[in-house]
Amino acid sequence: MQTCNITQVAKRAGVSVATVSRVINQSDSVTPETAKKVLAAIEALGYRPNVWGRSLRRGESRVVLLLVPNVSNPYYAPIIAGAEDILRAAGYSIMLCITNVDAARRGAYLDLLKSGRADGAILMDTVTDDRQMDALLEKYPLVQCCEYCANAAISHVSIDNYQAAREAVLRLIALGHTHIGFVGADNRFISTVRRREGYLAALAAQGSFLRAEDRTVAAGDYSYASGVAAAGQLLDRPDRPTALFCISDVLALGALLAAKERGLRVPEDLSVVGFDDVEYATMFAPRLTTVRQPCYELGSTAATLLLRQMAGEPGGQAHFLPHQLVERDSTAQPCR
Repeated sequence: MQTCNITQVAKRAGVSVATVSRVINQSDSVTPETAKKVLAAIEALGYRPNVWGRSLRRGESRVVLLLVPNVSNPYYAPIIAGAEDILRAAGYSIMLCITNVDAARRGAYLDLLKSGRADGAILMDTVTDDRQMDALLEKYPLVQCCEYCANAAISHVSIDNYQAAREAVLRLIALGHTHIGFVGADNRFISTVRRREGYLAALAAQGSFLRAEDRTVAAGDYSYASGVAAAGQLLDRPDRPTALFCISDVLALGALLAAKERGLRVPEDLSVVGFDDVEYATMFAPRLTTVRQPCYELGSTAATLLLRQMAGEPGGQAHFLPHQLVERDSTAQPCR
């Protein structure tokens, strides 16, 4: 609890309240000698200025919005941590906004920019055809992280989802798999689109027969239960795939359970590849083969880009960070 007020500081320093305020706000109109007396009084009394009120008077909030689709997917946690570490070091706080990819909910959060209660936003829930971005970009600093729309004027940081998916599927082909199923998600994220395209490109490059019935979709939020159900649809087919490529680790972990429920051994009877390399990928047996994303760096890079924009630098930058295919116990040569 604050033990004194600005009036007491002014009395101790022998100056006016206005002079104390100018020192706190780092005004050049105060002499060094006077500023020294005021700072000594602040130190002696343990006074804590009202930073929130001062920020509002300056027309800034020192708050950044971080919009995420959900927090049930462990993928988002290190990204949030990376963004917060950079912003906190720069004197900003983050407001975590869970949108569920709901337009009304998202709009309510973004209204905080319009009312001056936030200075900028990092968007992790942008869909490919998001038209709201154009109007917002004209007035507010914005950076897209992981997901992004087609507007090249908005900065974004992500990985090359197409190439990462292609490499993962080509590795399954190199192991000898010719019948590879795909577990996607029912959403409009660029990552979903590009991973599916990478999967198809890898099969086409090897002359594999592309069949629509080898592809299925789980829930748009990549829930574990939907991964179990979606993978089960493919594994219940008489000519089931010998391998599954899943566009998230949570879906891939669901596929492991679907295989177990059907008496299939992984990787002897079925190889499974995920995407993201969340912590859970190594917590269960078999450990999951997956595409590793530099999640912490995605968040910290997005925050750095946003800070630069809030300092006046232009946006429109595209940053693609490196990915890595990590092979573990869930993939092997097919037994049949």
